[in-house]
Amino acid sequence: MEGHADHNSAVFPPPPGRHAPAAGTYIVQFPKDQVYRVPPRENALIVEQYRNPATAKKRRGGCCCCCNRRVLITFALVVTAIVAVVGITLATLYFIFSPAGPKFTVSHVAVNRNNKNSQGAAAQYEVSLRARNPNEKLAIQYQEGDVSLLLFDESKVAEGKFPTLEQGGGEASEVKLELTGSSGAFPRGMHGGDAAVDLKLEIKLAIRIRTAGLETWGMSSNVACQFKVSGLGNDTRILSQQCDTKFKQY
Repeated sequence: MEGHADHNSAVFPPPPGRHAPAAGTYIVQFPKDQVYRVPPRENALIVEQYRNPATAKKRRGGCCCCCNRRVLITFALVVTAIVAVVGITLATLYFIFSPAGPKFTVSHVAVNRNNKNSQGAAAQYEVSLRARNPNEKLAIQYQEGDVSLLLFDESKVAEGKFPTLEQGGGEASEVKLELTGSSGAFPRGMHGGDAAVDLKLEIKLAIRIRTAGLETWGMSSNVACQFKVSGLGNDTRILSQQCDTKFKQY
């Protein structure tokens, strides 16, 4: 028995490189196949997902939201960059070409005498204009506009529409305006004959400038022509005139 007890209480030498333990301490040794190590972080996350599936879904949803937000921000930045580039390009072209507004000249005025003598019928006026595009490298596209014919005292005589028209660089065109009297009665001071009549023509136009086949700037053009005619007979002549055009970008 003593021999057996002595065998169980045998003291083993310390492992190589280690000092002998102090008195009252013990060294416990386990086989390598029974040593439990801390799992890697990836495995811990997988285990946590299995334990808490709701939390895992919430995290995945948060990632999707972040991705969508990044896509929207990227798209907004791209659109902003494109708009900025286009705007800078148009501004540069505007200062290079310096587009000018069209020039107008009144060439003829006529009145439909049949309607003038009819009871209650509005008189019909035909005003012929010469429109010239002063831009040698830019085309002008005239959109439909409003036209008013007035007497010297600013009372409206007739009104109508400016027809659509497109002009190349440096071109000139004849435009006929068909105007209808604003009332059935023929205005005072316009009863025909050889008496000179002072008139005013007002035109409000929307214009598009084109270059290289592309529409660029939208412009507004307000035209005011003050002119005097020799009368409203068949042989009407333009005695004097002055046309001013206010041309601006909108």
